[in-house]
Amino acid sequence: MFCPKCRYEYTDQVYVCPDCNLKLVPQLPTKNEDTVSTARFVPLPNLPGRVYAEMVKGALEKENIPCYIQAAGIGNAYQFSGTMPLEGVQLYVPEDQLETCIEIQHNMMDHI
Repeated sequence: MFCPKCRYEYTDQVYVCPDCNLKLVPQLPTKNEDTVSTARFVPLPNLPGRVYAEMVKGALEKENIPCYIQAAGIGNAYQFSGTMPLEGVQLYVPEDQLETCIEIQHNMMDHI
């Protein structure tokens, strides 16, 4: 039996997670399956460019936080800017994990 929140495994004699106070389930959903399917994604504060967005995305994924990058403009679709002005890049994260994500982003970008 597993806790769906903390993902800790318990013996079959335990029915409620003592830490999370949630009913245990016989099998955990695959990684991030439960979060991604029901999560409302919101943007993180602006990043200076796509390279920085990719760096923060990598750090979030290491923490098992689902996220995606959305860039504006055709130049970003093909990942070039040429002589066009740089356009915005947004990194989207689950709303319920926004504070954690902002903290991770700040720790990485506060010196820029």
